[in-house]
Amino acid sequence: MKRLALSLACALAFVSYAACGDNGGNTNPPGGCNPACSEGKTCKDGKCITAQGLDAGDENADADIIIPVNHDAGGTVTPKPDAGEQACAAKSTKAQQLPLDMYLMLDKSGSMRIDRVAGGRTRWDAVTGALDTFFQASASGTSVALQYFPLQTGSFCDSGIPNACALDSDCAPCGTCASDYGGSTCSGGGLEVSCTTSDYATPAVEFAAMPGAAGQLSASIAAQKVVGSTPTSAGLQGAINHCKAWAAAHPDHVTIALLASDGDPTECNSDLSYINGIAASGASGSPKVLTFVIGVGAFLSNLNGIAAAGGTTKAYLVDTGGDVNAQLVAALNAIRGAALGCSYTIPLPASGTPDYTKVNVQYTPGGTTTAQILPQAASKAACPAGRDAWYYDNPSSPKQILLCDSTCNKVKTDTTGSVDVLLGCQTIIN
Repeated sequence: MKRLALSLACALAFVSYAACGDNGGNTNPPGGCNPACSEGKTCKDGKCITAQGLDAGDENADADIIIPVNHDAGGTVTPKPDAGEQACAAKSTKAQQLPLDMYLMLDKSGSMRIDRVAGGRTRWDAVTGALDTFFQASASGTSVALQYFPLQTGSFCDSGIPNACALDSDCAPCGTCASDYGGSTCSGGGLEVSCTTSDYATPAVEFAAMPGAAGQLSASIAAQKVVGSTPTSAGLQGAINHCKAWAAAHPDHVTIALLASDGDPTECNSDLSYINGIAASGASGSPKVLTFVIGVGAFLSNLNGIAAAGGTTKAYLVDTGGDVNAQLVAALNAIRGAALGCSYTIPLPASGTPDYTKVNVQYTPGGTTTAQILPQAASKAACPAGRDAWYYDNPSSPKQILLCDSTCNKVKTDTTGSVDVLLGCQTIIN
């Protein structure tokens, strides 16, 4: 995880308060200092403030910094001696990325058990092995909920729908596993697959924080019977429905749906435009839920359409002839980073609630101690071309600080830079 997203420096000016003036014993007139502050100090509220420059690597938090009131938006900020009323002391806190909540909808259709990847493992074993690794290594701040598709309703066997199998136990209560031209299927017919969205909107494991919940998730996976068809539409709709309800109750989190599958839909509504529409409704709705997709198998091109409609450009497709475990873990970590982007919490003041008109965002490029105050844009659509800026997720009721796309790209590639959130000075507007 990049240092700028998790460990952020106060790299502008660390100030300590001293008695007004350097000779002591003098009365401070309103708004000024008498005698005048000496070089290296600035006057603020009748007091001389000592500005001590800090190294960009210093990790002190909760320091006071000086913001020139009339400074140009987007420019650099350096404390100036004797700035008088043109300076404002703000409290700097470590910026924190938002918590990430990921609803994993995992394909457990029969082909996941039958088809194999490099090294002879089944797709199911490869995918779930990578998930175990991801669960155990996930940093705090990530929560995962889990459900599977297909889900079975009752024990009724529809003889018109054969299901792939590996063992007789895969077919219970629907006959035995018998050889067929295309592999093996259950002799008694297929299991009845649920197309009821609410079944998939109820997770097998509810959102739980990593890495503490890793054991619970792995145990749930180990207990699954991998058999059946691929009801992608019902699974995805259920995942998005649950994510929307969760996001509405947790507006200070980022909530996403993650679809992991080995191929095309075969059950319920298998029309690709319909499924893409489900993903699009999540990405464009309020609260917004993006759909990320991981594909492991031979017929994966259609998964790109689901990802694009879901607001995540394209699916993460795994080359089954390579190191599948490494590719899957890399994809999961990339999804976590892409989902969070440059989204930060709004720090709370020592008492009361934040004054959202007195919040500023400061970026210090790597290798420098010169900080930049980023101006605020009214919305994502108002982000200025060619200039750095940030905006609130909801101007009328802010829950998140978001960097504009071009600024976010710059910050994410600056592996030694830092970002701070400053409270107490009037927000600099773009």
